[in-house]
Amino acid sequence: MARITTPVPGYSGQGPGNIMFQDGVGESDDPAVIAYCQGAGYGIDGEPPKREVSEPPDPREVTTTVVGARVRDAAVDPRPEDFRPPVNAGEANPHGPEVYAPGLPGGGLQPTAPPLTPDEKPQTQETTGRPPQSEPVAAWREYAVSVATSDEERAEAEKLTKAELIKKYGG
Repeated sequence: MARITTPVPGYSGQGPGNIMFQDGVGESDDPAVIAYCQGAGYGIDGEPPKREVSEPPDPREVTTTVVGARVRDAAVDPRPEDFRPPVNAGEANPHGPEVYAPGLPGGGLQPTAPPLTPDEKPQTQETTGRPPQSEPVAAWREYAVSVATSDEERAEAEKLTKAELIKKYGG
């Protein structure tokens, strides 16, 4: 039976090969478990455990290899070409509640557009003539027929699904 010492001084609990350690010491007669423990840095039969302490790397010597394009956070460094950058990007703390991504239109709990100024009028069915997305397909077909420019387009509108009508006629 081999006496096995853990690399962690004073460890008590189950170890490799179901060895039960008490105060960093356990026993096993399984040659495979003993071989594993020997290779993993455990002490065997009085030989002290091998504690490898590696020197941490010097950050001045660490190099960075960029694969592909560098990643840029639009909340920290917004650019005009960004598609729907986060609200308040570059102005407020990028990890705070004032900076948030607008998300998909009509989804989520956050607003999808900036608040209107007092002189702006919200777009509604009355101002656009277009039904809201929540309206049934019949309302969207009626709207599509009213704005269609040809009989062929009117006939096509009668066959489209609600999603296709919203995509084609706005929503």
